[in-house]
Amino acid sequence: MKAIPHQHSFRFHNLGIGDIQLGKKPGQIPGMLPFPSYTGKNKFRVYPDAAHYHAFNGIARGTIERDDPGIDLQHLFTGVNENGFINRIFLYPQEANEQLAWRLSQLYGEPSIGKAQAGTQNAWITESETEVTLFSPAANATAETVISFRFFHDLPALKEYIIEGRT
Repeated sequence: MKAIPHQHSFRFHNLGIGDIQLGKKPGQIPGMLPFPSYTGKNKFRVYPDAAHYHAFNGIARGTIERDDPGIDLQHLFTGVNENGFINRIFLYPQEANEQLAWRLSQLYGEPSIGKAQAGTQNAWITESETEVTLFSPAANATAETVISFRFFHDLPALKEYIIEGRT
């Protein structure tokens, strides 16, 4: 009989979720492995290259409040800068719905809302000068919904660290 994998529950905060935080080294976080070792790596294209990414290898859930049922995640990735520190976090929820932005607003306050090329983007700037972004595609495709974290002033993290799903 195959063992059921342990589910990790991470609490959302200003720098990421749980121990997966901007400015930390992914090697210090249990469950993180280099992206080239991740079994789901072929589902994504990463820029600048795979060596700049790590993936969480396990079942993960993000919680917003203490009694929150949580947001089940299908993928959790981190971008790593040249110094080896996490500069971008990408969370892909298993299910996305119209309440996701509302739930994040409970923690981060009122977002700025804008239209992106193929959907809607909600953005929050935290007291830690972190930008938390929720991108929801117009087609409401769960696979393309992503929550990301970066330091607000880290423009290379915004412009150079990109993950695309392969179709």
